Amino acid sequence: MSSVISAAKADYAAIQKFLEDAYNHATDFFPLHYPWCWREENTDFGHTYLIRESAQIVSLVRMFPLDLSLGGVQIHIGGIGGVSTKPSCRGKGYMSQLLQHAVDQMKAEQMPVSILWGDQHRYQSFGYQTAGKAVTLAISRRGLEKMRVSPLEGVRFQGQPELLSQMMQAYHAHAFHRRRTLEEFRLVCRHPDLLLFCTQAKDPFAYLGLMNGAPVEYGGDMQSVLGLTAHLMTRLGRWTMDFRFPHWAAVPASVRAAAWTWKIEPTGQIKILDLEKTLTGFAPQAPEAIIPPLQKLRAMPESQQTEALFGTAHGSPFNIWVWPLDNI
Repeated sequence: MSSVISAAKADYAAIQKFLEDAYNHATDFFPLHYPWCWREENTDFGHTYLIRESAQIVSLVRMFPLDLSLGGVQIHIGGIGGVSTKPSCRGKGYMSQLLQHAVDQMKAEQMPVSILWGDQHRYQSFGYQTAGKAVTLAISRRGLEKMRVSPLEGVRFQGQPELLSQMMQAYHAHAFHRRRTLEEFRLVCRHPDLLLFCTQAKDPFAYLGLMNGAPVEYGGDMQSVLGLTAHLMTRLGRWTMDFRFPHWAAVPASVRAAAWTWKIEPTGQIKILDLEKTLTGFAPQAPEAIIPPLQKLRAMPESQQTEALFGTAHGSPFNIWVWPLDNI
């Protein structure tokens, strides 16, 4: 069996070429689209795990430590990304070996849960279960008109320091968010597919970020967010835009009134690494919920534990919800 090793800084160029080939992406795709975590100076080489054949990288998994605020819970969890194997080397068990190494490391670092984004059929055998909750509301142009929302022509964010500071403050005011440094926030805003608009100085502050015409992040005064939405729907020729929230109680009445439909979706693939730490760590999210006792949960299969605590469809007590720009 091949050995799993942690990457070194000298591996950076080879890692990028390997990922571009494995994912069929263009040159520099990862540092351009995820500069806050995939530029060389921001790459966590110690948590980037490799397998080599004849000195060449043939399989890779990266673990991303994530500091999250999740509705009254401050928690340190492990994200998984960059999961890839050279096509000619697939079927040798390298991915299982790397993911098990990553899981062992997350447990050693006392992370209670892990999350990734991907195909459930690929990751269920590793203990990841489709879970979490996101409430998505489709805001229509007609709904905004009926609510008499006045369109607000915003200012395009193009690096203005005063707008960056206001956006960061509005982002961290959300009950659910990843804790970003100012530099991380600046880099997140440089995603090449991201359009960011802020209200003008005369209006209550809000910002709205779009990718491919769809909202991926927003913050500040929600009435102003809807005003920006009304203007951008006309500008971009859109009749609806979907807004995501971590739970129904977080949806403002104005957004509910402007929506023509809504749905509840899972947020990703979740794996419980330490059941007891998960219960104690997430308890502040649901102080009045009836939570299954530890002994009963331990008797369940791993997938049922995740469903009982984080499941999407059955009124589970806990939630992990991450903004799209923080997905890895």
